[in-house]
Amino acid sequence: MSNRSLFFLLLLALAVFLVVKYDVMTDVKVGVTNLIYGDEMKGIKGFLVSVDSPNPELEKDGLRREEVLRELTAKIKKAGIKILSDEEWQNVPGKPVLKVKIQATKLDKQHYQYIIEMEVTKIEASQSLLGPEKSKTIWSEDELGRGDVFDIRTKINEITNVFLKARSSGWK
Repeated sequence: MSNRSLFFLLLLALAVFLVVKYDVMTDVKVGVTNLIYGDEMKGIKGFLVSVDSPNPELEKDGLRREEVLRELTAKIKKAGIKILSDEEWQNVPGKPVLKVKIQATKLDKQHYQYIIEMEVTKIEASQSLLGPEKSKTIWSEDELGRGDVFDIRTKINEITNVFLKARSSGWK
């Protein structure tokens, strides 16, 4: 191997290391999202948080809807974002909702193949007072994976971090 090839190989390894260490891909994803939905996301002061019930097998293995909801709301509150009660949500323009869906198929005793979806929706104003309300997705992220309940919790946490970065328009 020539010195030139070795130099480029080391340079490539350094570049990959830096991309992974500084989570550049997440920042790029957040940046693109902010170009499209940034103003709309920043204008939302609070959310109703909803977590769909995972399948019964996941619940038996320890991933309960209530725990996911509690952990998610705690992290969002810690970031300074208001969590709306049902009554407050009814009076907020656009009725913004942060919704998490967890779908999983059991592969063996402890492992699942899963998809986690997190999205922010809000109601668009209809053109007439009699028209039906239409829900509009203004941000979404999903992750596919394979692993146990701990891996699924970790992915939910990672997606929540992406949401918080997108919400704050936070670049590192």
